[in-house]
Formats: sequence, C-alpha cells, structure tokens
Amino acid sequence: MFPLPADLACPALTPESPVSVEVADAGQLETTWDMVEDHGRQGPVTLPLLVGIVHHPGGTIAIDSGLGQTTRDGTWPTFPFNSFKVTVPAGTSLLERAGIPVKVLLTHNHYDHVGGLFDLPGVEVWAGLDDLRDRLPATLRARVHFVAQDLRAGVVKQALGVPAVDVNGDGTVWYLGTPGHTRGSASVLVRAHDHQYLFVGDTAWVDSHLVDHRRPALISAIIDDDHPALDRSLTWARWIYGHCASVTVVAGHEPRWLK
Repeated sequence: MFPLPADLACPALTPESPVSVEVADAGQLETTWDMVEDHGRQGPVTLPLLVGIVHHPGGTIAIDSGLGQTTRDGTWPTFPFNSFKVTVPAGTSLLERAGIPVKVLLTHNHYDHVGGLFDLPGVEVWAGLDDLRDRLPATLRARVHFVAQDLRAGVVKQALGVPAVDVNGDGTVWYLGTPGHTRGSASVLVRAHDHQYLFVGDTAWVDSHLVDHRRPALISAIIDDDHPALDRSLTWARWIYGHCASVTVVAGHEPRWLK
C-alpha cells in the first residue's frame, strides 16, 4: 500500500457534459481463469479486448484499439502472439464500430491494445513517453501519427491525484499517468453526461483484480515492467473502485462487458 494523495477525491457528476461513452470489445481472447487470477476461479474464459468509444462534440475519441483486420488476415501480430486463441468477430473492430476517430488514447503499447491501429491510417495516437521507446513495430510507427505524452508528476496537471493531461481542454477527458504494467502505462478518465468512466487498461485485467486478486506471479513476472509502480497504480485504481460510486472503473479485459 502507499499513502493516497491528499487531493484524491471522487469526482462530482457532470450532467452538463456533452460526452457519452461506449465500452466495447474489439477482439476476444480464449484462455483459462488460472492464467488470469491468482488462487481464483477455474475453467475457460473469454476475455474481451476492450476499447472505449467517446462521443465528443469535437469528434470521436477511442481508448485503445483492440485488434483489427491484420489479425483476421493472419499478418499481424506475428509469432509468438499469433499462437494465442484470438478472434476479431465481424463488425467488432474499432474501425467497424466507430469509423476513424479524431484520436486514439493508448493505455499501453501491447499488441492486443494497438493492433487495430493498422486499420486507421494517419490517425493521431497518444501514448506515454516511455511506451514509444520500445515494442512498437516500424510498420505501425509508419502507419499512424504517435504523439508522446510526458505524464510525470510536476510536468503536467493532476486529476484523481495522479499526473494528467486535459485532452480537449474542456475537462471532459483526462489522460492519466499510471505506470507499472508498462513504464508508460496510462489510464483515461471520461466525464460523461450520465456517469464517469475510468479506463485503467491492464493495470487490472478483470474486476477481481480491483478487489482481492492479481495476475498469477509467474505471468506478472513476464509481462509487467515495473512491479513497485504497478503496486501503486493498482492500489490507486482499487481505491477508486471501492470508494467512488460515481465512477465505473473499466478493467482492460473484464468479461462482463461482452455483449
């Protein structure tokens, strides 16, 4: 545990907000619960590759991209990722659901969160500064326009007690620095007219990670970059999940969002 920031408080509802939000899957991964939770459930599970679709007067903003046509074609991702049981059902890619957004806000740079970008030539893509230094293939860098965001404390404003950038300058969408899963991991707070949504990417895969479980230790050792930072970001997300009724925390692969 870490001491929570003194200015961390549940945000008030904003019924005057012109923004609405969809939570949708842009791909699905077949796995088993023992690969997801430590000492948790057993048996098979379908994990959605969740994206947020933010309807804003200035244009649609996407949170992550899931996977897209290159996965259907079998051209990307390549080994070993193409050995996972991943599908993108017809009509579910980000492009098919929302068209080309005005920008995409990445929670992090892993393949299942960026593959749909191949469908969106020239789109503006925000990513944490450290996430633009590795793991992104040259073909993808040439396809879209990445914009690095330095989300360190003291460099930008704050929202929900962490470093944050006001995406549109109107307080409706905030890009938050929550490192740990990757060094540049981010979360996104959307202050919609009916509710508020906090997309935490893979800081938590499923809702149980926001309560009492975590990823299995061996899997975490392989895929999580900075464990002390992840502990801090997860504790922060758990506090909001447990204390802020006005905020829906969206874990990156929570099955309850499957339609």
